[in-house]
Amino acid sequence: MEKQLYGYLQFEQQLLEEMLRLADKQQVALVNYRISELSEITSFQNALIVNIRNAEEKRIALLMQWLNITRKEAMELKLSALEDRIEDEEVSNEIKKIRKELRIMIDRLQNMNSTNRLLSNRARANVKEMMGYITGGRHQVEIRV
Repeated sequence: MEKQLYGYLQFEQQLLEEMLRLADKQQVALVNYRISELSEITSFQNALIVNIRNAEEKRIALLMQWLNITRKEAMELKLSALEDRIEDEEVSNEIKKIRKELRIMIDRLQNMNSTNRLLSNRARANVKEMMGYITGGRHQVEIRV
């Protein structure tokens, strides 16, 4: 079970790396006003979120079965608490390493998401301002073909 848990954690780490790559790509698209890329990136992020949830569900199920604990306990269980229960020292060391890497990656992702949110809000405000200028302050734009 320990090696299976390690495998799940490695997979979740790969998914998180991909999420970081997409967040970086999103930031570049926001800075360069590449609106068409944003919808594609968002759809990839949504698919990735589903994969992350599925991986997390598998890890939770494994913990419930292995440690004979409730779902709530498995969800609240921290990797640092698990390290003491792992008998294989090599696996324990690798899980410690992954735990530290995951913490760094999550922090980076939170920072990138905050920056991306700020950039998208600024872009939205700029578009509103331009529309106001173009329409002379009217809220509706009449277009005739």
